[in-house]
Amino acid sequence: MQTFKESFNLLIEKKLGLPKGEKVAKELNKLGKKKNVSAVITNKNVLYVNGDKLDKFKSVKDAEKALKDFLKVMDL
Repeated sequence: MQTFKESFNLLIEKKLGLPKGEKVAKELNKLGKKKNVSAVITNKNVLYVNGDKLDKFKSVKDAEKALKDFLKVMDL
């Protein structure tokens, strides 16, 4: 039986249309000044912001840092 988190991650994976083999590693919600930005980092270190693929990184930590920089630059 799946846990709630596993079921929720499966829904996010289907919604984003992640390629086969990619799973949600970290989900970040309510980001930015208006708290209307959501981001997902997959197990292959790919960053998705509001459902759009941003880039691939070396690690989850690098992806988080790039997300902070992206929000700062885009003034979100």
